[in-house]
Amino acid sequence: MSKESNSASPITAEEPALDEMGILITLRVVAVAMAGGLVGMVLMLPLLAGVPLALDLFQTESIVEFSSFGLYIGLEPSLTTGIVLFLLGGTTVLPLLFLVAGAFLPPEEPRYLRGATYATIFWIGFLFAFWPGGSVLTEALFVVISLVSHWIYGTTLGYVLHSAIGVPQHNV
Repeated sequence: MSKESNSASPITAEEPALDEMGILITLRVVAVAMAGGLVGMVLMLPLLAGVPLALDLFQTESIVEFSSFGLYIGLEPSLTTGIVLFLLGGTTVLPLLFLVAGAFLPPEEPRYLRGATYATIFWIGFLFAFWPGGSVLTEALFVVISLVSHWIYGTTLGYVLHSAIGVPQHNV
């Protein structure tokens, strides 16, 4: 005989109510996640691209190399293709992956900060893909600026999703 607990925790403004199955990933949830990704991209780019441009540290070669992924869909590598792929990834692919993986990431509370954890994981790959080389100062600025930019993106993604719907919790 199993005993079920009917104790319900009070619902607060900070945490949307979730049923025991979590949130189904519907078209609305996907759209909200993509909107969060778009807002995150808009908020991170002034720091990620603006500061290096202002300090004349920006190197476009790594973006052109990144754009070689466009060859898979028939696009020639170029700076424009690299920028478009970067923006599309941040507004579509990464938010969709967060819908699935976000439930398994720390911290427990507040749940929207799981977006910062998620972005930190992708930041590690970003470091390798876009490493600028150069002086120690250039490399240190790259590490700090890119990490803070990714935290802005991830926190924004998590906050938008959390505020509108809640971060999905999957039972495994």
